[in-house]
Amino acid sequence: MYLYPCKPNTLTPDSKLSDELDRDIGWIAEVKKNGWRALPTKDEKGNLTIWTRHKTLIKDAVPELREALISMMPAGTILDGELINNRTKGVNGKLYLFDIIVLEGRLLVNLPLRERRKLLEGVVVEGPHIELARQVRVGKKQLYYQSIEGEESEGIVIKRLDSKYPASEKSCLQHPYWLKVKRIENHVKTNTKGEKP
Repeated sequence: MYLYPCKPNTLTPDSKLSDELDRDIGWIAEVKKNGWRALPTKDEKGNLTIWTRHKTLIKDAVPELREALISMMPAGTILDGELINNRTKGVNGKLYLFDIIVLEGRLLVNLPLRERRKLLEGVVVEGPHIELARQVRVGKKQLYYQSIEGEESEGIVIKRLDSKYPASEKSCLQHPYWLKVKRIENHVKTNTKGEKP
């Protein structure tokens, strides 16, 4: 089974909407890692495959990661995250997870994000090769400015807590309630409070 993952719309860090969402606790922010979109899928027989958002197989060996996923994931489950492998210096075979689409054969796309997150937390076992995205309700812009200081991160994704997951087998739909705030080249450096120096 394969479901095309949600693709967020884009937002600039200095927009009026960005300021509004920074104060809205109905939205959360997660760091956007510098990796490849990856959907680990464990079928009913226990076989593991890792797909990209373009429906191609990730063939990198990453044996320790695959072993951790096989041990952690129930059969009939699809997770959503970013594979960070040789894209950031010193970071190899690491999976950054932020959503769950199917759990033990149950399609979760119509559940709100807050409920999917609870289910994801019940599945994920963090370790050297697996990281669970941290959700921030207050200080989203501060998280953005902190995130662009490092090589491993590209900015943040802001998501509405009651948003569904509009996966489509026909096309990769842009999600109106997932907003990507990416690093801007030559962005003015800021302090950790998100203020310009």
